[in-house]
Amino acid sequence: MKKTIVFGLAVFLLTSCSKSETDEIVVKETLPPGNSITNTDGTVVFNDVLENKKIVLAGNANDLFIVSFERVLAGTLLEFKITEDELPIIMEDTEGNKWDIFGFAVEGPRKGQRLKPTQSLMGYWFSFATFYPGIQIYPDAEKGIYEGEKIVGTDNWLVPKNEVRSGGPGKDGIPAISSPKFVDVKDASFMDKTNLVVGVSDGSSVKAYPHNVMDWHEIVNDGIGTIDYSLIYCPLTGTATAWDRNVDGKITTFGVSGLLYNTNIVPYDRATGSNWSQLLDKAIFGKMKGTKPVKYMVLETKWETWEKLYPGSKIMNFDTGYNRNYGKYPYGNYKDDKSLIFPVKYLDTRLHAKERVHAVIVNGKARVYRFESFTEK
Repeated sequence: MKKTIVFGLAVFLLTSCSKSETDEIVVKETLPPGNSITNTDGTVVFNDVLENKKIVLAGNANDLFIVSFERVLAGTLLEFKITEDELPIIMEDTEGNKWDIFGFAVEGPRKGQRLKPTQSLMGYWFSFATFYPGIQIYPDAEKGIYEGEKIVGTDNWLVPKNEVRSGGPGKDGIPAISSPKFVDVKDASFMDKTNLVVGVSDGSSVKAYPHNVMDWHEIVNDGIGTIDYSLIYCPLTGTATAWDRNVDGKITTFGVSGLLYNTNIVPYDRATGSNWSQLLDKAIFGKMKGTKPVKYMVLETKWETWEKLYPGSKIMNFDTGYNRNYGKYPYGNYKDDKSLIFPVKYLDTRLHAKERVHAVIVNGKARVYRFESFTEK
């Protein structure tokens, strides 16, 4: 059976010097685990603190999702615990509120309010380790030896220009999709239950985007409700994000520049032509240099779970207007192999390079959470 990944994008507002060889990071410390509780469907919830930011995480290794939110809402610190309710409700707090997988209060005195998502991404371990050297691995605070090294830009870039590489196809050689078409979940016969999915929710509507389309196109310009966003996916780092399409006061679209920084996608906006870094979460060259995008939360889970959670939702189909074999992964065994196609600044071998992890970033510091922390005890 083929494996595919779909993105479930929940719409939430969030407000290195060159070396000739890749360096290896190996150092260890200890970080005490958080307050972990498991419910009957296998979802695990725990409260944690990163850089003095109080956060809560919920995840399920079987359903392949991890989400994280800030615990302070409207000035009140909330303490979370698991709920016996079934998904999409994932947790409750000491005030009696119940919260769903997208951070909406669905029951209790705060019903209708939303938790603020953390600055976070799912993706391959190596990508976070190279962008955030010194990254911690929960629950052990192992630190990389390059922690604190500053990125020095050159040639009007915010990063070293010689580390920005061509990925092969030129500008728009990988075509972004700007008129996606959707079908109802019940009609998605092209999906297998083991496929993974990225979903979008504005609180009333939800959409899903299949990885096997994103692997070929990397960017989908779309919207839901009153929000216009670009879903940006890098198949080489396994990272998905969603940025608002209002750039320099105009609703625009993003395209694939054909460039990579630390093997991560460098999108460009069509309003100003500026180049952006997905994992640095800002423009790194051009008129918008230094600007951070308005960002929305994305959720990833497997198709079998998405069907159960949101049977009335829509999924982007294979009718893209392009002749691509969406049933075939374009990068061979890349998802399972430790090897990389392009070099990265630092290679941290504490975990398998392609292990999918959830990274939370606070004040330039990062911690990754593994699915093994979200298994029933």
